Order: sequence, then C-alpha cells, then structure tokens
Amino acid sequence: MILRPQVIPQKNIEKFLSMFTQVFQIPQIISLGECESTHKYMRENVATMQEWAVVTAEYQTGGRGRHGRAWVAPKGKNLCFNVILPANDLKPEFYAPTTQIAAITIAKMLGEKGIDANVKWPNDILVNKCKICGIISELLGTSISIGVGINVNTEKSDFAGLDRLATSMFIETGKVWDRGVFLQEFLQKFKANFDILCKEGLLPFIEDWRKMGCFAGHRARLVEGNSVLEGVIEAIKDDGSLLFRTETDLKTIWSGDLEV
Repeated sequence: MILRPQVIPQKNIEKFLSMFTQVFQIPQIISLGECESTHKYMRENVATMQEWAVVTAEYQTGGRGRHGRAWVAPKGKNLCFNVILPANDLKPEFYAPTTQIAAITIAKMLGEKGIDANVKWPNDILVNKCKICGIISELLGTSISIGVGINVNTEKSDFAGLDRLATSMFIETGKVWDRGVFLQEFLQKFKANFDILCKEGLLPFIEDWRKMGCFAGHRARLVEGNSVLEGVIEAIKDDGSLLFRTETDLKTIWSGDLEV
C-alpha cells in the first residue's frame, strides 16, 4: 500500500501546539489557517509579540523566500512558520548567522531521519541539489524574525510547473511526517543552539557545517543584485563568510545567491 500525505485538520495542530507551549515554555504560538505570509504577519505584529513567539500558517497566499521568490506550499502539507528571536544578547555580527544556525539545526534533524541534507551557503537546505527548505530573516527593532519553509509531505505532483528542483521529506523517505512533532523538535534544538550562538558565536557550528558538504570544490555562480561572479567554492570561513575563487581573484563573500 502506498501512503499518501493527508491534510491534518487545523484544530488538531492547534491542540498540539497549545500543549507544546506549556511543556517547552514557548510563550506564544499563533496558528493561522491562511495568511499572506507568516513573515509579513510577524513584521506587522511584532510589537505585540513576546520573545520566542511563533507564527504558523496552513496556507500562505503570498509566501516569499530570499530575493522575493515565491515559496509554493500546498495547504496542510508543509511547515511555514516564523520565530521571533531576542537580539539584545547577540552581537550584531551574528544577526545574519542566525539563519545559518537554523539551517544547520534543520539539516542535522533531517540527517537523523535518514535524509542526507546539505546546507548551501548561506542557508538553503538541499537534498541531491533539490531544495527542501528555505530560510529568511529580518531585523525588526531589537528582535530578529526567522522565517522557515520546509517541504514536509509535499508530493511530486505538487511541484508540477515549478521552475527549479525541489523535494520533500515524504518524497525522500516515502513516509508521512507529523509536522507538529517536527516543529516541536526544531524549536527545542534551535533554542539551545541560539543560546550557544549568543555566548560563543558561530565557531562551535562551523565543523558540523563543513561536514554537511557545503559544496566545497564545486563550480558555482554567485549573484548579488546585478553583479554575477563565476568560479569555485573554496571553503566556509570560521566567521561564516564564503571563500570564492574567480579566474582572477580569491574573494571573501558575505551575502549573495549561490547557484551550484
């Protein structure tokens, strides 16, 4: 018998999340049936949000990833959520790496579930060069909003017409996954990793990141605005920047869209 992902009723997820807030002391979880995007909702309502508040949505009408790209997520199959992080105890140079820590956390979780995931600099998660998770962030006053989209129970047919390679936990394993349990596990582990980032910086995570492949030695294109560089990925430096070799130079890159 072939398992097919089923849409879990919204009330079941809300019940699970309510129990989770009590057990793991997440102060506030807002579970939306539909919204334009959880990132936009967080931005517009940040003044009412507590530290570590979470916003989830069953369906986003205007979900966006990095550089404004549309993030397609069929209703009730994937995880789309934002978390508000306190920035007071975090050095400014580690604001951006919070997304890298989130990516490393999720990639390790996927590995524990039998899915060989790599983090493509700076924070996309790929399986066999197919995207399974995207992460964005935004500084909102004294807080950082992290937006995460994970393809959990998406089927191949859900990606029809998509102009880039994508996969899901269901496609990779043939198993239907409980999205609420995955969210619980992520929040628990990410909260612990964020505390380490505040105290020790990025260095404790660098070796884990490098072990995930990071596509060192691969040819790639690096796009930042109207600028395009072509070359080879040399390494991830200890500060989280990318060492990128072109035909004429060895560059240290802090931001951009890497096409492997």
